[in-house]
This record gives sequence, C-alpha cells and structure tokens, in this order.
Amino acid sequence: MPDPHLTFNREELTITLSGLGGGWSLGQLGELSLLNSAQLQLPSMWNDYKTSVAMQVIEAQWRLSARLVLTQTLEAGVDYTSAAGVGSSMSLDNELKLHLLDRPTTQIDLMLNIKLDGSFDGHVFEGSGEVGVGLRASF
Repeated sequence: MPDPHLTFNREELTITLSGLGGGWSLGQLGELSLLNSAQLQLPSMWNDYKTSVAMQVIEAQWRLSARLVLTQTLEAGVDYTSAAGVGSSMSLDNELKLHLLDRPTTQIDLMLNIKLDGSFDGHVFEGSGEVGVGLRASF
C-alpha cells in the first residue's frame, strides 16, 4: 500500500475540456466531473495514488468554486468574434456577465492550469491551489 502522506510542491497539471455541446451554460460547468469529462496532463512522476488524491481535491474544489472562478474570468474582460467575423474586446457589466454565465452555449472549450501546494496526511489535504483559466464559448 502506498504511503498515505503526500506532498505537493507547486506541482502543475492541465485539465482540458474540448467541444462540450448540448446547451450547457458556463455557469453549469461546476456540475461536470472533470475526471470523466476532460483530458488530463499530469506530471510524469505522479503515481496512481498521487493522481487520485489530486483529482479528489480538484473535483471537490471545482464543484464548490467553479462559478466564482468563471465569473472572475469574465470580469477580466472578453475577446469576441461576431458572426460576421469581426473581432473586438470588451469589459462586461454585471448584467451581461450574468447573462453569459446562464445562457446556453453551442460549444465550450475549457482549459484549467492548476498548481497544488500542500500536503495530504492520508485523510485531509492542507494547502492551496492556483487556477489559470482558458475559456472559449460559442452561443
């Protein structure tokens, strides 16, 4: 049996979700099981046990904070391309931000770069994580 004690020293992984369709809204992404829906790029030195612990931590936090993470991502500004092919950038007011979070999409591509820093004692993870978000949606 593997040692139940683990250390994550700012270790980075990438989770990519491509081509999600079917009317999902951005605000519903927290309902997804990332492990079942996305492609994972993990550090090559991780064994199955460390991968399992990391994904349990990430899945739990994703379900709790996905809407906040996506809201903050939209608050940073949006680059868009119209149906006519004209592109631009804009900042969003609260009403438009909420509209985009709740509007059904035709396709979503999501990339999460996650850094974990902390330790797992066999029962509890103590530490922190950072999330970088890349998001593309078609409406």
